[in-house]
Amino acid sequence: MKKSVFLPVVTIFAFAALLLGLSFGLQGVGKARAQSEHLRLLQTLLPDSKNFTVEEYTGDDANICSVHKGENGYVIETVTNGYADDIRMLIGVSNKGTVTGLVVMEMNETFGLGAEALTNHRFLAQFLNTSGDTEIGTNVDALSGATVTSKAINRSILSAVAFVTGADVDSGATSWGE
Repeated sequence: MKKSVFLPVVTIFAFAALLLGLSFGLQGVGKARAQSEHLRLLQTLLPDSKNFTVEEYTGDDANICSVHKGENGYVIETVTNGYADDIRMLIGVSNKGTVTGLVVMEMNETFGLGAEALTNHRFLAQFLNTSGDTEIGTNVDALSGATVTSKAINRSILSAVAFVTGADVDSGATSWGE
């Protein structure tokens, strides 16, 4: 009777040890893959830059979280207050101060309204090749029914461009623009 219990218990412990070993071994693979995907995203947002270094941001603009310097510009990570919650974005800006790419990384805006910023490429494309001269309702169309979300995204873009160009952030680059 003791033999019949011993073998299953040993087998369970052996498989548990194997799974634990695999878990620790694959952690490095997952981390390396995530870093590789992040680099590919940065390269997409700032074309012609292959390598990026993270620079410490010590400025006063509360919208800017991190700065990734590439060979021909920067990718700026921003977080701004949207309608429902914070909106986290990555924005590529060339050394000339032109928006080269942008992506909404995280948001919790209203489904069917502000959340459209995640997938509405027409809305996001309005900001490409601009130089901090965008204003919702003037030269950029807001998402239908989501003016606050649209203005928050514009604010992020203005903050990113202002960082690269050295524009005065008190001039409205980080205000609601109302």
